[in-house]
Amino acid sequence: MPAIICALAGSAVGRSAVAATNAALPSPPAGPPPMKWISLQDPRLQICGLPWFNTNAPNLWRLPGNAKDMVPKAVWSRALAPDGGRIRLSCNSTRLGISVQAEHDQKKRAFLDAYSNGQSAGSVCASGTQRLDLVFFENKERTQRDITIYLPNNQQVQVFAIGVDADAEFQAPPAFARKRPIVCYGSSVLQGSGAAHPSTTYPAALARKLNLDFVNLGFGGAGKAEPEVVSLVNQLDACAYLFDLGKSYGAPTPERYSRMLDTIRASHPDAPIFCVTPIYSIKEGKEPAYLKRSEDLRLMMRQAANDRRQAGDKRMFAVEGLELFGAADRDAFSDELHPNDEGNQRMAERLAPAVKSAIFGQDHASAESGRSK
Repeated sequence: MPAIICALAGSAVGRSAVAATNAALPSPPAGPPPMKWISLQDPRLQICGLPWFNTNAPNLWRLPGNAKDMVPKAVWSRALAPDGGRIRLSCNSTRLGISVQAEHDQKKRAFLDAYSNGQSAGSVCASGTQRLDLVFFENKERTQRDITIYLPNNQQVQVFAIGVDADAEFQAPPAFARKRPIVCYGSSVLQGSGAAHPSTTYPAALARKLNLDFVNLGFGGAGKAEPEVVSLVNQLDACAYLFDLGKSYGAPTPERYSRMLDTIRASHPDAPIFCVTPIYSIKEGKEPAYLKRSEDLRLMMRQAANDRRQAGDKRMFAVEGLELFGAADRDAFSDELHPNDEGNQRMAERLAPAVKSAIFGQDHASAESGRSK
């Protein structure tokens, strides 16, 4: 306070002078208004990748609740995590938050990733088991954003709400290139066990590249093509089916694998079916028995797909796992079996042309025909 005002502070004149001086000072900047929290079941939010969410809500399970006593315990325990689950919205909020709680305090961090207009926009981590209000981004420009939030892989969580500006304006999220999703079923590689982030599993990266919805029914070492699980996969109407059972399938006997292909084909006669043979793993260079099993599984899965293709099913495809991820990719492992984030990205990039051709090939052919007329 200036000296003259200090000297007069005890007098009426002084008090008036102080009041006048204080009135002239600028007000401290106001903080941002509180976020508006939107319930997960609000129609402005679109839940993708969890086909039974309407019956399971608020649980983010990947299989319907009534399947608990039908499928193997190892499948059910893995189905409680929302791998492949996403929350989509389109709004002009300058910030984005999420209210979330991890069900278990595990060593692997439960990341949630946000994408805005197709680009990474931030990640948060649901650590511990307490409810947390986390912020993906803030102080962004006021503009319309198409947002996708990827839910954790291999981690069971509850999501209570999504936070946005109180005056945020919403639109419907943009449509995918196909109404039906790619349905993926299989092992830990497909589930994304080696990926640190849910947005970087190879099914997620593949679907994002092709602007497709997807369902990830990877169940770690429990991807074994049991009839009870295949029956649930068969309930889902897909634009394509991707089967990557890898070494989790077990002994290289064709019966269960062939029955899976025939079950899906009988119900979905026109959908492309991709049979991915096991990718390379570092263990193959160390353990001869493990290498032998891998080679036998590759042969069995390749033969099952090619036999059906030669019999006239031109929508059945064998995909060589060693071409998606081979010995030259040794630098992109998270352990001896599972590709890391970079490895998953390589797999998506290499698989995308075949999937794109099978799903969109007719569209491209029609477009070319139209231009030639």
